[in-house]
Amino acid sequence: MYEAGGDRTAVIAFRAFRDMYRAGYVAYAVARLGTRELAERVVEDSLTALAVRWSATLGCSHPAAMAWRLLSACVDEAEGAPLPCPGDRICGSDAHVLRDHLRMDIGRASDLMGLSRGEFLVALNSADRPTGACCWNEQP
Repeated sequence: MYEAGGDRTAVIAFRAFRDMYRAGYVAYAVARLGTRELAERVVEDSLTALAVRWSATLGCSHPAAMAWRLLSACVDEAEGAPLPCPGDRICGSDAHVLRDHLRMDIGRASDLMGLSRGEFLVALNSADRPTGACCWNEQP
């Protein structure tokens, strides 16, 4: 009985997470991939993968950061990005897309990436590094 209640709570928590983050994820994916149709499909794929591991994700100290890494990896794969972000660092180009291209305020953008504002600003500043330091190459 406890597990059934726990499963229901996890499902409710996942739905709330999805509802809160999905629009921002789609905006990011459209900015990276160029088409809404592909972006919607990639976001749905990443959210489905997240749902499968949702209980484990909730056990992490920063679930939104784990979800962002999963989304970013799915977008990298769909884009055919040759050098995806290493799992142990934050990609500054993602912060750049959210802040400069999508004009998100720092609070919303840092929440989407699962970062504190300070961590987000560090990531944003790292986007000024040479091309090789970024996850993907921005197209003109």
